[in-house]
Parts: sequence; C-alpha cells; structure tokens
Amino acid sequence: MADLRRVMHQGRGPIEIWRADAVREAIGRSLGPGAIVVGRPGMPSPSWLAGLPFGPDQFFIGSASGALGVDDLPVLLETLLPELPLHIRRIYHYDASWLGPVARAYLAQGFVDFVHRYSMQRRLPAPVAPQERLTLLPLDRAKEELFAETYARCLVDCQSPMSLEDTADPAAALAFQIAQDHGPDGRRWYLGLLPDGRPAGMALFDRYGPAPSDWVVSFLGTAPEVRGQGYGRELLLRAAAQATRAGARKLHLAVCQPNEPALGLYRSAGFRTEETYRVFRRSR
Repeated sequence: MADLRRVMHQGRGPIEIWRADAVREAIGRSLGPGAIVVGRPGMPSPSWLAGLPFGPDQFFIGSASGALGVDDLPVLLETLLPELPLHIRRIYHYDASWLGPVARAYLAQGFVDFVHRYSMQRRLPAPVAPQERLTLLPLDRAKEELFAETYARCLVDCQSPMSLEDTADPAAALAFQIAQDHGPDGRRWYLGLLPDGRPAGMALFDRYGPAPSDWVVSFLGTAPEVRGQGYGRELLLRAAAQATRAGARKLHLAVCQPNEPALGLYRSAGFRTEETYRVFRRSR
C-alpha cells in the first residue's frame, strides 16, 4: 500500500491520514504493511488513532492516544473507518479502559459489545509437563496444509467466540498468521501427534510483545475427540519450554470470559490475570 498523507477538515479542525511507511512519521514507529493512522497535525500528532490488518478480512483498531485522547475519539473513528480497504469485513477494538465515552463512540459507529476477555501472563520457565505422550511437529512449508487441517479440527465445538470467527475459512486465517514477520527465531508453532499419527492439537507461540523476551500464546487447541485428557496442558507446557530456550521470559495470552475450560487450564499452568477488557466488533 502506497504512502498517503491527506488533510481533511471536519469537526474541530484538520485531521491527517498516514499509511504504511508514513505511519512512522506520525507516531514514531512502524506498524507494518496495511497500517493506517488518523490524527491531528503535529510530529507526532497530539491525538491519533491507529489500526492494522488482523486477518485476511479483519482489521484491528487500537486505543485513542495523545493529549485529546478519548475526547477526540468520535471524530478520529469517523475518519478512520472509511479509509479501510474494501476487502475488510470484520473490524475489532479491544478496550481495557471501560470508559463510557469509548463504548458510546464505537456503538455510534455500528459496533456491538462482542465479548469480554481476560489478559493473562506468566513468567518462564513454566512447569514441566508431567508426561510426554505427544510427538511435537514444528511448522515448515511442507506441513502448512496439515496445520490448517488441524486448526479447522480444533475449531469444532470451540468455546472461544474469537476463535470461532475463523471457522468460515480456517486455512486463510492460518495462512495470514504464517505470513506475519516475528523476527529471527520468533516463532514456535507445533502440532501434537498421537502415537498413531493423528493430530491431537496445536500450539502457536510468537515473539510479539513489549520486549524481545515477551512472547504470546497465539492459539492453543485440541481436537474434539481428545479433549479433557490433558493433551492441551502438555502442548502448552512443552511449547512454553521451547519458547524459553528461544529467549522467552514472559508469556502473554488472552482468553474469552465464557471459555471456562481454557481459563482453568491456563490458571493451572501458572497464568495470572492482568486485566479484563471488552471487544467491540463491527461487520461490514
């Protein structure tokens, strides 16, 4: 996407729009290909709102930042939404502030209060898995189709509303994640194979946090026929051990509030809740 810098006059004055490499000029750092920032003039802008691609047809909008912040959110949001590419079909905002003005701004633009989520973390190393029944198979290009098939199996009867968003096209959703750049040695993605060779589930860990030692559990899931047998816990702990060897010192994850089995699993593995936030969602 080419850089674009345009001044619009509405509301309380001009708003500027930055894309791609021009985003660095706006907020002092790059958000990657496809990123869009809208804000008041200034270097950096005194008030701005940023968004970036979140999936093959998804877009994520961050929190309003700067001197005006929440007070400037309605006009910034009104400016950003028409700038999204036409292929975007689902738009999300994660809000940890729980402020009424934030909810009102998003609801006014057609968003719904989709789900509450927990943000959790644990310091590494994690506990050692009590037994190793699975063979861990790392991701490579030759195994992408098998990973996609396993991902689709893990989504069957899944209790996470966010993960269920990928059921329409699991292969495309996973391909988008595979294409993301997490830096050298910044990924630990594994299939867990049963002794008979069938996939029991998968664990996706990425280096993606405030510091190089911060990693995120992007996904953890098991196939319906093996749930409740401890395979999810084994996948989590063994993948965490691999991430530790790659330099991880802290793991982050988000789990949907209705997903009690996952919440219990993460707590039993030493994860503790940092914050609870709301997810706003809009369909196009």
